Amino acid sequence: MLKTNLFDLNGQAKGQIDLPETLFGVKPREDHLWRSVTTHLANQRLGTVKTKRKGEVSGGGKKPFKQKGTGNARQGSIRAVQFVGGGIAHGPKPRDYSKALPKKMRRQALAESLSDKAQQGKVLVVEKVEFETPKTKQARLFLNSLGLEGKKCLLVLDHNHMATVKSFRNLPKAKVLFRENLNTYEIVNHEFLVLTQETLKQLVAPAVSPLKEKS
Repeated sequence: MLKTNLFDLNGQAKGQIDLPETLFGVKPREDHLWRSVTTHLANQRLGTVKTKRKGEVSGGGKKPFKQKGTGNARQGSIRAVQFVGGGIAHGPKPRDYSKALPKKMRRQALAESLSDKAQQGKVLVVEKVEFETPKTKQARLFLNSLGLEGKKCLLVLDHNHMATVKSFRNLPKAKVLFRENLNTYEIVNHEFLVLTQETLKQLVAPAVSPLKEKS
C-alpha cells in the first residue's frame, strides 16, 4: 500500500498515512484519462454563437414595392438575406457540445489520475487547512512550508470554508476545489495535489470499482 507524509498547517511532518489501493493503487490508462478530460472540457463549452435569420430580424413587414411593373426582381421583404440589414443565410446557431461518459468509466478515470499523482509522489495530505480570516500571505506561507511555492497545485477541501478559499484566490498557481467537485481534468492539469485528512476519508467512502482488465 502506498504511503505519504501527513503534515500540519505549519508544514511539519506528523507521520505517515496510508493511501487506499482502490483510489491510489490503480494502473493508469491513457485512453480513460483522455476520454474523461475531453468530456469535461466539452461539457464546459458553451455554444453561444448565433446570427439572426430572415424571420428574426426586426422590420420589413411590408412588401418593398409592387410585384409587377417596376422592372425590378420581385421582393417580399427588405429583411431578406440579399439586403443590407437583412437576415443571415446559413449562419451559426447555438450548439450543444456536451458529451456523456459512463459513470463507471468516470470513476475509474478519477482513480487512475489520483494513482498517477501518488505514484509520482505528488500527493500531500494535511491534517486541516482552515484560516480564521482571508489572508493571502498566510496561504503563501502554508504552500511554502510544503515546498509548493510557485508550483501549480490543487487543494481539495472537505467543507466550504470561505476564508480559506479567499486566502488562495489571489495565488495564480493555486486552486481550491471542494471534494464533490474533484474531477480528472483538474488533477491532470495541476502538478501537485493537496488533500486534507477528512477529504481523503470522504473520497474513500464512495465505492470505487475499477474496470476489470480483459484477459
